Amino acid sequence: MYKLLIIFIFLAQQVTAQHTITSTGSSIKPKDAQLILAHHNSIRNDKGVNDLTWSTSLAAYAQKWANYLAQQNNCSIKHREHSGQNGMDYGENIFWGSSATDYPPVEASYSWYAEKQFYKYRKINAANWFKTGHYTQMMWKDTREMGVGVAVCPNGAVIVVANYYPAGNVIGKFPY
Repeated sequence: MYKLLIIFIFLAQQVTAQHTITSTGSSIKPKDAQLILAHHNSIRNDKGVNDLTWSTSLAAYAQKWANYLAQQNNCSIKHREHSGQNGMDYGENIFWGSSATDYPPVEASYSWYAEKQFYKYRKINAANWFKTGHYTQMMWKDTREMGVGVAVCPNGAVIVVANYYPAGNVIGKFPY
């Protein structure tokens, strides 16, 4: 009985440790990464979709694009033409806020989630993808990992890039 109790305590500590982000892989602070991940998982749980885990490699990948947009692209947003090693491996959500102090990174997650109001449960197609693609990527049932990068533009605006693996928003498929 005593051994069983020790094993249970050890496993409980491991589960808790898995949900604590101590190193993000990008410039996002661990507490902000934790908030974004928790928000994603909360809304995924509402629809019975499995939790995402944090990926430091995806966060580093997202950070590179956030930096590019903030410095090289005059602080305007655009998606990569091809994401990931094979061109379409990663899903991508991007957010722009006029001020890093007024828009903490979790605001990006709230903004993407707000597209839910336009989504009617149906397969992804060319007509519904544009208005709801950020929300459906957050909810994509096959997606298992996410990472986020944050960059501040010279004018003080903030860009938040989230990458997801595997990518969602597959035309002809339901997100969940």
